[in-house]
Amino acid sequence: MHIEQNLILACKNQERAAQKQLYELLLPYLAVVCRRYLINEEDVNDALQESFINLFRFIASYDDSRSEFKTWAVRITINCSIKLNKRLPTLEMNGYDEVEWEDSHIPCVLDRLSNEDLIDVLKKMPREYFEVFNLNIIDGCSHREISELLGIHESLSRQRLTRARKWVASRITEEGEAIEIVKRTS
Repeated sequence: MHIEQNLILACKNQERAAQKQLYELLLPYLAVVCRRYLINEEDVNDALQESFINLFRFIASYDDSRSEFKTWAVRITINCSIKLNKRLPTLEMNGYDEVEWEDSHIPCVLDRLSNEDLIDVLKKMPREYFEVFNLNIIDGCSHREISELLGIHESLSRQRLTRARKWVASRITEEGEAIEIVKRTS
């Protein structure tokens, strides 16, 4: 998806028709981003609304020399989604010892899962792990970027990623919900 500079300029000038066009262009894409980051599906509309409010509020500060507009809009959406997730109570994180991650049999199982089924499984992990896993594995953020986004130390980001990988490995390889999903989609 490429967003024309003249559309962005018109939005910076607060032209309603341009804002509507940009909204309609970005809505499906940003909705997918919200669904990927939000633990509760019911929060998608709230996150989208907050994202677009911020997008149009701060569009004058957008600098095309620093990033593509879509990247900038996704970052705003991720921040809004993470902010909404923080309203949820945190889960106890006891019982997850730091271990090295092994590849085991995950790839063959993952090949048979649809994206939606995989996201449903991932959303069941503790929120703190889920956010770091999404930011690092899915979006390719460094631990430094994650620490800035979430307000945590880089070492904690690394620890949460290790624990998230262990959580995923245990859920995908055991005879549990992930295997049931595979059987339903086969």
